[in-house]
Amino acid sequence: MMTEQRDPFLETLFAEARQELDGKVITTQVMARTRSVKLLLLAGGVSAALILVAGARLIFGIPLFDFAVLISQVLATPLFTLGEGWLALLLLPLNTIASLLVILFKALRIFQKKSAGMSISGG
Repeated sequence: MMTEQRDPFLETLFAEARQELDGKVITTQVMARTRSVKLLLLAGGVSAALILVAGARLIFGIPLFDFAVLISQVLATPLFTLGEGWLALLLLPLNTIASLLVILFKALRIFQKKSAGMSISGG
């Protein structure tokens, strides 16, 4: 049932919706929030890395250099044995745990960007 009376609260909302917004102010606010979130994520990542290194030092009792060598040896471990030929040398950069992690990370980033783009475009 329709009435001729108008709700004052709704009228103020519609009046605010008709106002022109300053694009520079909104852009500045969005960029400031994005920058703060990026810095927060970076600080969290650095903190997690420091906690991991300190925890490994306490748990395993190994010096920091030995821990770094151990991590590099694990990341350089080949996925498949390809022998001693030229094909093994050619595929050596791709045949490590580190390369698998890089490819996996890149695929996740592509999936994240595609899914974010789909949610923004409404498709």
